[in-house]
Amino acid sequence: MAAAALTIGGMSAAEFADGITPLLPEGVKINYDQNKRFWGQKTLTVTGSAEGGYKAFFEATDSEHGGELWVTDGTPAGTKLVKDINPGVSTSNVSWLTRFADKVVFSADDGENGQELWISDGTKEGTYMVADIHLLESSNPQGFCQIDENRFTFFATDIESESFAEAGAQQWLWISDGTEEGTHLLAQAECFFPGREEVSRWSTPCRVGRKVFFKADVADKSQFFYGDELWVTDGTEEGTFRVSEINLEPKFAEDGTTQIGTVGPCVLYMQNYNNKGVTFRAWSMEHGNEVWFSDGTLEGTYEIADVMPGAGPSGIGHGCDPTSFGEIYNGYVMCRGREEGTGHELLAINPETRDYKVYDIFSEAPSVDHNSFPDDGVVFDGRYMFCAATGFDKNNENHHGGELHWFDGTQVQMQMDFAPGTGCDWIKEMVVCGGSLYWWNEGSLDGTGATNTKLIRLDKWDGTPEIVSNIDADGDKVFGLRNLNGELLFSSAVNNQLYCCHYRQQGYDPTKNPDSKYMEIDFGSGSGKVEDVTAEKVQVAVYPNPATESFKVKGAAGDVKVYDLAGRLVLSTTAKFNQAIDVKGLAAGYYKVVVAGNSATLIVK
Repeated sequence: MAAAALTIGGMSAAEFADGITPLLPEGVKINYDQNKRFWGQKTLTVTGSAEGGYKAFFEATDSEHGGELWVTDGTPAGTKLVKDINPGVSTSNVSWLTRFADKVVFSADDGENGQELWISDGTKEGTYMVADIHLLESSNPQGFCQIDENRFTFFATDIESESFAEAGAQQWLWISDGTEEGTHLLAQAECFFPGREEVSRWSTPCRVGRKVFFKADVADKSQFFYGDELWVTDGTEEGTFRVSEINLEPKFAEDGTTQIGTVGPCVLYMQNYNNKGVTFRAWSMEHGNEVWFSDGTLEGTYEIADVMPGAGPSGIGHGCDPTSFGEIYNGYVMCRGREEGTGHELLAINPETRDYKVYDIFSEAPSVDHNSFPDDGVVFDGRYMFCAATGFDKNNENHHGGELHWFDGTQVQMQMDFAPGTGCDWIKEMVVCGGSLYWWNEGSLDGTGATNTKLIRLDKWDGTPEIVSNIDADGDKVFGLRNLNGELLFSSAVNNQLYCCHYRQQGYDPTKNPDSKYMEIDFGSGSGKVEDVTAEKVQVAVYPNPATESFKVKGAAGDVKVYDLAGRLVLSTTAKFNQAIDVKGLAAGYYKVVVAGNSATLIVK
């Protein structure tokens, strides 16, 4: 490979010696939450472009400056303090670092304004507070997500949202272009679970094209509220709204009879599906937890399939309980799920064709009681690579503990028994970098724990994994794997050091398993503007409910559409005031009725 084909901050890959290099100067320690990505307040974030080069931002501490913003280009010489935001030894509490093109946006405290919105391009002059959103205390900005080439959305608390409700301070939706004049409130919506790190699968806001999906409820709950439902924004006030009401379970007042709202569907694991929409897990009374899809419209929001049909004695659906969502593979959403007769196994489900299959990896009878619990995986060498467990009975030769597995679209196989017997190579934070696959193991490779949490590398799908770190004999406590344009960054909790690993396998082909797919942002084409179909001030009603032969619309009637719970349109008409709408041709069951009047839209079940 030519050295000019791969550069980091102006230094070619050929100038790195093969191996692992510590980046932080003596006396400097990285501040990094090792929380399995579920809650990444302190993180390591890569920014940049192929044209301008890449760099990584993080918080580190030294005796002179406290905890402050640092940057690295992957070399010791290019690793430096960016700015002493809170002067002296006091920490600025750099939090929620998130990529914004070739910059980062984050929350920090300069000692005067509290936790507010900051931005940095990696230079002292280009690092500044964007806006003091809460003039009296901290706005605690979180949930950053770049929405287009020049703007990002985030959640923050200002004076109004802090005192808006008796239940306490709310975080509302804001938008910014990185300047004070370009930062403003976008919607009075109470936003939930905001600040997961950029690569997390856990409820973080999710960009699709030039739209951002997020979890929120109406701010004003004195009239009617909906729980933490799926919302979307295109960066405009009119294009910011609740997409659909997935869970219609009623929420009653203390008197037990007055309905004051509905219970949220617990939306989790939002994931961009090929820039066509977002896939996610959601809960409904009828079907329990299943995999859903949304393109940002009511008509395009639906449960992909009822993978685990049926209900328990209480009438609540079983649900396939999807979790551990990995990368998209050949059009399929890959995750952990179950169907009747199996435990928690590998689920491949397609939002467009709505077909699915559960691959029973740990099929020992009774299969329903044996779970392989596959974790989220990545695509490498044309296969979907992930970790799964096949039992821990040392007397059973078919039990191999937790190991790396591969899926080629038709079958699942264990890659190899790397931790012999029932030892565990619990695969965590898989990253494809420089043509190889890296991870760290959460289990014990030899049964003693002495090689716990080492950095491991695999060069090809059927190769032999190799331990490549040796920081401490009792375990390297590796964490935070990041691809910096073909160089692997990672941290170690043994010494709170940041490392860069340079390696190229023999015969490395940069066109195979390219690194760019992890770093380039695809905003698609067009404006991505979505249509608002859910006004909040309801002035209409549907009765009787339930209905057997027909129902009527009371109030400002208009277009009426009826959808089944899979999102399919089954009836469309225009209704006049109190006009009976015939539903005798519909099968018994639950439906969503959407009534669009002149000034409001009503959605009921």
